Amino acid sequence: MRITPHAQDTGGFFVALIEKVVESDFDGSAANGPAWKKKKMFKDEPFTFLKLDDERWRDIHNHYGVDETFQYQNLFSRRLESNDANSRQLFYANDAVKNFVKENMAKVSIQNAGMKMFSRTEGKVENTRFRLSQEGIRYLFKFMNKQKVKIGAEDMLYMLKSEENLVPLEKLECKTDVRKNQNGTVVVYCDEDEPVCTWVGYHTIAPYISKEERLHLLRMMGVDCAEIELLMKSKRKEKAAQDREAAWQRKLEEEKTAGQPSTSSDGAPTEQISESPAENIQEMADAEPAQ
Repeated sequence: MRITPHAQDTGGFFVALIEKVVESDFDGSAANGPAWKKKKMFKDEPFTFLKLDDERWRDIHNHYGVDETFQYQNLFSRRLESNDANSRQLFYANDAVKNFVKENMAKVSIQNAGMKMFSRTEGKVENTRFRLSQEGIRYLFKFMNKQKVKIGAEDMLYMLKSEENLVPLEKLECKTDVRKNQNGTVVVYCDEDEPVCTWVGYHTIAPYISKEERLHLLRMMGVDCAEIELLMKSKRKEKAAQDREAAWQRKLEEEKTAGQPSTSSDGAPTEQISESPAENIQEMADAEPAQ
């Protein structure tokens, strides 16, 4: 069964139901392998869950007004317990995932679990050590009582469609309500089901979301994103062409430094017609006799 998480045909998740039809005498001892191989195996980063009255939770709770009913002990980092206080990211897992991880962490290789909810910041503007992540805001939002503002659809559209990374607050109708909050991460929303993490400075606001998330939100608001998608694709193609050109130039510089001409796959020297593939094609076209 294939489950597509969105309307785009760019991949998806596959779920298979495996049914045991025959009993086996396999005891699993052979699968463990010899001890010398175990020592060479890659060791996964541990899952370290927050303990009761963790100081990081107090910081988050006070700044964002997170309700006491939020299960903060389900937050975890991917650091050793001895160095857990310096972790840069905090993830969240429900009770079922938490129990599975704690019971099987030493038995099963678990690469990823949960969703990213907080990222540590060293900014001097913010009054907390952690900013919110768009990945986990849809779940956390209902527990928040601070640092969130309801705005009009026109302001939301302006921010999402703006080509400016930092949108001046003076251009928004919601500027007064936004400024009532502390600088740093502020969640804005038209619909409580689609909150958006933003970074608010002294005079500007910036949606703290990816381009794909921005397109998704615009579609949910009924905006035709065909032109925006085309622009994004053209920018990606342009960047890819620039990267190829830069790689070609680096190769030429290395060959000049080494004093060796380019060679073909059979080892024979090749004639260097010009400085780039695009120029080679143009020169060959100019050299063809007119019909």
